[in-house]
Amino acid sequence: MPTFIRQARVRVGARTIYLDMFAAVERVNIELDGATSHGDPAEREIDLRRDALLATVGILVVRFSHRRLTAAPVQVRQETLAILANRPA
Repeated sequence: MPTFIRQARVRVGARTIYLDMFAAVERVNIELDGATSHGDPAEREIDLRRDALLATVGILVVRFSHRRLTAAPVQVRQETLAILANRPA
């Protein structure tokens, strides 16, 4: 597992975005969504737009829900490693 930068600050155009866990070499951002996050369609739309904006600078956003993080941490770790292994360095 690489060293992740917590709350990494990234500028995209005029916007500053803070990333939960950023693997800089692989350009992957792992978002750790809270237990009550993103139930609202409007919030989900904001996330999708943010993810698309980050994609324009080559950053892949991967989201894990609180439920998955707590119920299946080994699976989340394996998925994260597989994603990172398939990114160009």
